Amino acid sequence: MEDAPRHSTLLRLLVAPARIHFLCSVMEAYEGLAVVTTLEPRCGLVEIGIAPGCESMVRRILETERRELELREMAGA
Repeated sequence: MEDAPRHSTLLRLLVAPARIHFLCSVMEAYEGLAVVTTLEPRCGLVEIGIAPGCESMVRRILETERRELELREMAGA
């Protein structure tokens, strides 16, 4: 059996500042999937710490909510 990844993936995004709480709520609904940290609330810069092996699910959620969040990925993220 293959060992599970042991490190979280960090993803930096820009979202509409007014939608940060919505993003946090969505991620909290999937307990243990990811943690959202607000880095710069005025410009909507957030960092998502994704649990090992959950990257594809988080990407699907973000893609689904892209318009609602006015989501933009940071270059090199």
